[in-house]
Amino acid sequence: MIVTLGLLSALTVVTLNMFLPSLNNIAREFGADYAVVNLSIAGYAAAAAVLQLIVGPASDRFGRRPVILVGLLVCMAASAGCILATDIGSFLLCRMLQAAIVAGYSVSMAVVRDTRAPKAAASLIGYMAMAWAIAPMLGPMLGGFLDETFGWRASFWAFLGLGAALFC
Repeated sequence: MIVTLGLLSALTVVTLNMFLPSLNNIAREFGADYAVVNLSIAGYAAAAAVLQLIVGPASDRFGRRPVILVGLLVCMAASAGCILATDIGSFLLCRMLQAAIVAGYSVSMAVVRDTRAPKAAASLIGYMAMAWAIAPMLGPMLGGFLDETFGWRASFWAFLGLGAALFC
């Protein structure tokens, strides 16, 4: 369970920054200004902030597991949308929808607090925080490798695959 929750937390961060080395190639392919492509970061962050307000109460009302699964499904569908995007507008919309994975972080923390004594919960949250610290360091490096080797869509294929693996 802890590995899954840690990976969910890490996926939240990785989807934010792994594709950053690909921004130039995305702008070039869509014929868009680099500043417009940068909106994919701001849109994701804004959507994640708003979703934080929704995810917590939704997980209290409907349960932790359904909210995490819906967040994963929306993120996977949005990743597929980014892969299939033919214009910058649809790419930006799908990129913003990827922020649904934020449920993975906030609900994972709630699961730990719900299922463990306070001292044990603090220890597990520390391990999950390590995933949050390591993911932003490794994400851009992996994203740059994927972009150089397979093209900019490879990062979104990775998001789709990681989401599917965690869904199962």
